[in-house]
Amino acid sequence: MPSKNAQLLSAQVVLKSATGKAFDGQTAITAENIAEYSPSQDTVAAAAAGFSEAGFEVGNMVGNSFSITGPKSTFEKFFEIKLQVEDSGEVKLASKDGGGGYELPLNALPRNLSQLIHAVTFSPPPEFGPSSY
Repeated sequence: MPSKNAQLLSAQVVLKSATGKAFDGQTAITAENIAEYSPSQDTVAAAAAGFSEAGFEVGNMVGNSFSITGPKSTFEKFFEIKLQVEDSGEVKLASKDGGGGYELPLNALPRNLSQLIHAVTFSPPPEFGPSSY
């Protein structure tokens, strides 16, 4: 089993829309309004290139986001953060009180990249199913 630093992690990169319409957490994104929240092809290409150049494997664009995968150390260096990886596979920002969140701060990213991104986040584990593998 690889060490927690060498273990590959994946996060979801949510891009800003071409229309400038922001997510508000209240409006459902549906087939009728997805175009309002979709990024431009230039935004997709530039964001994917930025993460690829930083050493991440970039997944396919799906809806308004794509995944990035890389070692824990690559995430920590590029985002200038510390991550906590639990035995369950849960990944979140390290904090002294243990309450770190899933969304990564964008302030350490190059401006030309951060201005394209709405959020970069790890997914919380499901609250059902087996508790160990």
